[in-house]
Amino acid sequence: MKRFEKLIVLSLLIFALTACTPADTSPQASLGKADAPVLIEEFSDFECPACGVVSPELEEVVRKNLDFVQFKYYHFPLPQHTRAFPAAEASECANEQGKFWEYSSILFKNQKNLGDDSLKQFAAKLNLDTEAFNTCFDSQVKKNKVKANLYEGRRRQVSFTPSIYVNGELVKWSGAETFEAYLNGLR
Repeated sequence: MKRFEKLIVLSLLIFALTACTPADTSPQASLGKADAPVLIEEFSDFECPACGVVSPELEEVVRKNLDFVQFKYYHFPLPQHTRAFPAAEASECANEQGKFWEYSSILFKNQKNLGDDSLKQFAAKLNLDTEAFNTCFDSQVKKNKVKANLYEGRRRQVSFTPSIYVNGELVKWSGAETFEAYLNGLR
């Protein structure tokens, strides 16, 4: 019985330690006004070929409508994309320095080149504080932020990327022009 009790205590201790891991409370990467009448949320993966096309187009549409739209980006790295999770962490390190969108643009253009060294080189290319970026990335301090985005996607039953929600409703991306017309219909 003593062995069983020790196992229970050890299990509870492990649970307590993992449950107490501090959450990353940094803001979600977003564009536009917080009080905009339209909220667009994208669940995306930096290795996903479709995301590499859709995400930059969606960002462009949003930038044309910043008074009308708020856009929030959520990480949803798919398990088959082994470099998507580290790339998401790196983008959050860039976000700390106010360069999320510029960094994500580089990631989407280099989807087949997302090794650790490349992720660090992209930060240097953007003239980020590379020491701070490398410390952030190497420490995996943004792991909980990416996991929180994943959990949010799972809560919403996201099963593919990109998944785009407009005011809480899943919508199908059908191209920048069509989507812009869709937004205009919401005005």
